[in-house]
Amino acid sequence: MCDYIWNSTIHLAGQTLNQRTCKCGFYQLIFPEVPLRVPDIEPVLMHIDNHCSMVLLFTKHRIYIGMKFKYKIILICSVFDLILITLILPGSGHSEKKFPAMDGQSIRIGNRYFTATLHDNESNKDRQGSGFNPLTHQLYPGQNLYRDDAVGLNFEHIMNGTAADAHISMFTPRRDTCTISRLTDSSAAVIHKAEHSSWNIDSEMSYRFHGKHYIDLEFKVTLRENKFPLDYIGFMWASYMNCTFDRRIFFMGTDNGQPGWMAFGEDTANGFETGTIGYEGSARLLYEEGSKTLNIIEHPQKKFNRPFYYGLVHGSGRVESQTDTMAYIMMFDQKEPIRFAMWNFTRNSEGTPDTHSPAWDWQYVIREPKINEEYSYRARVVYKSFAGQEDVLKEYKNWVDEIEDQ
Repeated sequence: MCDYIWNSTIHLAGQTLNQRTCKCGFYQLIFPEVPLRVPDIEPVLMHIDNHCSMVLLFTKHRIYIGMKFKYKIILICSVFDLILITLILPGSGHSEKKFPAMDGQSIRIGNRYFTATLHDNESNKDRQGSGFNPLTHQLYPGQNLYRDDAVGLNFEHIMNGTAADAHISMFTPRRDTCTISRLTDSSAAVIHKAEHSSWNIDSEMSYRFHGKHYIDLEFKVTLRENKFPLDYIGFMWASYMNCTFDRRIFFMGTDNGQPGWMAFGEDTANGFETGTIGYEGSARLLYEEGSKTLNIIEHPQKKFNRPFYYGLVHGSGRVESQTDTMAYIMMFDQKEPIRFAMWNFTRNSEGTPDTHSPAWDWQYVIREPKINEEYSYRARVVYKSFAGQEDVLKEYKNWVDEIEDQ
């Protein structure tokens, strides 16, 4: 929690609270007497908007308050009078903002359960481009599902396996100009136009918040130039997770032909599993010497046979908690064109891969693509309390039934 300075006099229920100028992280207010000190507690962070976050912790007779970033939030709650007042004051002292606002576009979207900020590449260029930061759920207010210094549901790569296009096979969707279009209060789209695309591609990814647990995605793409001599083109999205139980993703598939529930990201003699998982029975992607192969080569043994995976998240953002297990599920409406991926690039304070901050990714591959023909797929993110693998499978089956009825 950053330091801040503020000075104010507040009137509540006939009492005057004279707060001296302070520089600290938290306040304790006690009714009817109002001593001021810094409590030794583990706070919960609540994201307010791009400029402000608030810490809020209730006990029987106290409310603990903390502020972060540009604006100063003072929340006063009397458990006796049941009065709740929120005052937003302009910043007048030192504030710390790790990622200042950039040029570009960002919009707030969500519903009664989710709150999110969707960025274009420019507004989020110091945090890896377009996508969501933050994305929070009402079950754990203020806890970003994705890393504060990164992004989620980010359009990251386009690739074709050729050496000639190696220079545009990494991160061009992050660098190319894109725009955001608000569709409704709960939906929006990130749009890349062919005239600004390194690949001469028109694409649109729409996001719609739906119900208590769901974010529905739809990607549409039209290729305007023949840049696929190996007869395919691949697209990749990344989500840099904030606080997972570990790096692993779980899915139904096979390992050396043996079917069952699979885990990917397991420790091995030489480190741990990482990379890409293809659909069982799909042909491997070709590549030329000198091409960028990081996201093309897939695991030789593990495959999926149903197009969904899940991982486990600490909803509270505390790795020591055993009561906050959330399922983060990615599911897709197609099989062969989809590929899963798990990477673990983020390092912890000891300089080793942070098992609680993996990248849970996916790819969409068009084989035998044709110019000026629109291609598309749909996906759903599910974020809910983990109730076992059968519940994950039930979520997928229910979604399949839902889209088949549309």
